[in-house]
Amino acid sequence: MPTDNSPIEDPQEVLGDPIPRDEPFVVPASPEETFDSVWLRSINIYAPNTSTEAPTEGSLNIEMLPYDGSDEKVLITADNEGVEYINVPSRVNGRKPFWQCVDEVPEVKAAMDAIIAAVPALRTWADTPPPPPPTGQPPV
Repeated sequence: MPTDNSPIEDPQEVLGDPIPRDEPFVVPASPEETFDSVWLRSINIYAPNTSTEAPTEGSLNIEMLPYDGSDEKVLITADNEGVEYINVPSRVNGRKPFWQCVDEVPEVKAAMDAIIAAVPALRTWADTPPPPPPTGQPPV
């Protein structure tokens, strides 16, 4: 991954693999387009305290847009057509708490562990100013 403003050489390296949908989202347009995956537009994790201190507090909200992995196309519409949401807690799941999700879904626990492990490197990256421009070049 370049640290300057040079173009990314392999966009596939940045995008990763598409996330399959339970049922493909079909846009009834001319011509018809099929979106067989989702694009993560927003992930919000709210964990105000530890699972021991506040086992019923916290939430996870994910917003996903229809995505065509083969054409690398995200469907963005004014009315959020085809958008999927995952909310924990929610009425659908009986308001199961966030920390119960972390405890019972191994992939969610692994994701939380990965996010926590990434914080030091992310902090360093975010706090590092860009390199100065080459001599004789105006700043970007």
